[in-house]
Amino acid sequence: MNHLIDTGRIFLGLVFLCSVVGKIRGAASYTGFRVAMARLVPALRGRTGPVAVLVVGAETAVVGALAVPATVTAGFALAAVLLAAFTTVLASALRRDESVACHCFGGGGQPVALRHVLRNVGLLCVASAGLVARLMTTGDTAATSRPAVFLFTAGAGVFLALVTVALDELAYLLSRPEAKSTGRARG
Repeated sequence: MNHLIDTGRIFLGLVFLCSVVGKIRGAASYTGFRVAMARLVPALRGRTGPVAVLVVGAETAVVGALAVPATVTAGFALAAVLLAAFTTVLASALRRDESVACHCFGGGGQPVALRHVLRNVGLLCVASAGLVARLMTTGDTAATSRPAVFLFTAGAGVFLALVTVALDELAYLLSRPEAKSTGRARG
């Protein structure tokens, strides 16, 4: 079971790392995140500064907790709480037909769509499964010790993270050819 836990750790850790880096890589990215947050959660208008710091701090804590074997359980738990909140915010925006990019990974991105909600539900399932697996695991919970298994585990985590982070780009590439020929910007 350790290799599945490690895959989840690497996968979620990289997704949250990309999220943090995307938001803080420059003033424009951080401002875009704060503006999007105000539109995604109307109750936050005028108070996005402290909440943005809290979100980025919590995401950073997830990355750190998942990186340290002794705190992996807490990392999965915090990731699950954040992902539940993020999923709720995106689903609410979708129900309100709010056309705003979530800035989940910095940058513009595409307006919130069902695929973003489903992405977060999938991430929430991984975090929840990781948490349950950690709580059920007894004894040695160190990282996978066999090099071949660890390489496969790490590779799977990295691949899943890349697909998740590049979701909008993949959706664009797989979209209908006529959508590409209109010159529509892809965020």
